[in-house]
Amino acid sequence: MDVPYRRWARAGQAIAVALLLVTATSCAPTSATAPRSPLVGQANPSAATSPSPGSDSSLVHPVHSQCDIGNKVLHYLATGNNGGDPELDVLLSKDVGVPLPQARSLADEQIQNCDAHLTAQDADQAAASASASAAALQAEEGASASASAAKQQAAIQSTEVTSCAAVGGRVDSEWDWCASTVKGDPSGQPGADCSNASVAFNPDGTLARWSSSSTKDFYPGCFRL
Repeated sequence: MDVPYRRWARAGQAIAVALLLVTATSCAPTSATAPRSPLVGQANPSAATSPSPGSDSSLVHPVHSQCDIGNKVLHYLATGNNGGDPELDVLLSKDVGVPLPQARSLADEQIQNCDAHLTAQDADQAAASASASAAALQAEEGASASASAAKQQAAIQSTEVTSCAAVGGRVDSEWDWCASTVKGDPSGQPGADCSNASVAFNPDGTLARWSSSSTKDFYPGCFRL
């Protein structure tokens, strides 16, 4: 009875070890699929392009010069030496020593993340610049239109003063018409007192002919018409 028992115990131990290995493998994080922040180099990164352990010319070609960081990443993954860039430790320390194919994949991923990050930055800057230019142009056009309108209005008002003074009147700015400066009723006609006499303006500031004719008939002597 003792031998079968020992066999059963050893079999149970083997099963337990196998279950532990399966559980540990299924729970281990996959570094290739974990989200990573972009690693961005300098504008002319000599450290990234110089020969180093783990260099590989078959990596993804970067769009931006700052993203020529593939060999730098491979060197770090092969040696663990960050070359003075602590961001490598933050992003990739758990991947140091991975097989070369996985290292290449990680280097390609960092290059692509860097390019995507800088492309988004470029797009944001271009949009901000275009928006600022459009706003400046709109403000300039608005100021020009306001200045033009003010100049035109001043010219109309000057014409009104001249036109009204020419017939012996004065501009009534409240009602925007030419009022008589004559006192009383020089014609002697009932209801023809000059205090009620006025002549309308045309939009350009000249006297309206229809109004001049009517005022001359109803308020004779109130204007030089």
